[in-house]
Amino acid sequence: MRLPAVLTRFDLPVAELSALRLDGEAFALDEAVIAVDEPELSANRALALAGVLEARMIAELDTALWVWGGLDAPPRVHTASIRREARGRLLSTTRISLRETSVDDAQLAVFGTVRVTARARTVVDVALLDTVSAERRAAVIRLVGSPGVLDAALALAIDLGHTPGKRRALERIRAWGRFSRR
Repeated sequence: MRLPAVLTRFDLPVAELSALRLDGEAFALDEAVIAVDEPELSANRALALAGVLEARMIAELDTALWVWGGLDAPPRVHTASIRREARGRLLSTTRISLRETSVDDAQLAVFGTVRVTARARTVVDVALLDTVSAERRAAVIRLVGSPGVLDAALALAIDLGHTPGKRRALERIRAWGRFSRR
């Protein structure tokens, strides 16, 4: 039986995961491990989150930026959201910053049990923040350079309705698009 490419604490005990790393058969991918012969793709990064996020959570902002390759390393504190109807008792953890959201299913990418905001939605979410750090800005510019992301993000931002910060978000997305073409 072949093991999955990405292993979390739900697949093997932590001691076994550590042994795989020590033996040189796997390397750390956040709290998971990935076989040394597997590429570090977005799908594998997302699957690594299965050991951190509950299935009803949606990876977003910095965590989504990491999944999509905008950030090289996973954030120390993952950013996730949860829909109002999915609220309930949540496990308390210092690794997750959680907020309530109303993300449409069409704006999500699903990898196994892990849901991540799609590239365009991630760009819009960052653009709507009050302030954007230089690291986030650079990560979003990388994302906007992917085929179709800029147009999809602009369309999504235009459809936001009367969302506070919409005009600023559109200006930021357009500016990031200009930087990504350089």
